[in-house]
Amino acid sequence: MKVAELQNIIANLITAVPVSIDLISEGRLRKTGNPYPNAQKHVTISGLVGSSYENAVNNQLGREDKELDFDSQRPVWMERLGRNLGTNKAHSRVYVPVKVQSASKAVYVNDGVDVTAEVQGFIPKKSAPKTQVNLDKKVIWRTPALDSISKVRMLGAEYSIEC
Repeated sequence: MKVAELQNIIANLITAVPVSIDLISEGRLRKTGNPYPNAQKHVTISGLVGSSYENAVNNQLGREDKELDFDSQRPVWMERLGRNLGTNKAHSRVYVPVKVQSASKAVYVNDGVDVTAEVQGFIPKKSAPKTQVNLDKKVIWRTPALDSISKVRMLGAEYSIEC
């Protein structure tokens, strides 16, 4: 399947759909002293495409018996492309928002060799979302680029994505 076909399928979803996505993306490792600055990050995420971030956070607030008062703001870097997709301001890449349920451990690969152990000290630390300070269990939301998806499992089928 081509990226454009996947984009069309996701754009036309009318409800939240469970997915499992294999991603290959830039490692985003710190460069100073890193012997593998161009390593790629391989990870599989499972979750929902086509769901609402605001609803997801308010649902979690409800599960924790807290006031359902979350009002989400559109990310400043992203413009919506219909219901289920977005683009950056330069319109050079298309992104798919995903409510993440689980993710595999990231594997970093450089020239076909697993360098995960060697790059551990160069992985930037992540911070908790400031918009979810009232939650005990955070809602994890990711927006992977469509062109970083190598394989997707959804709607009862598995698709390998051609670049």
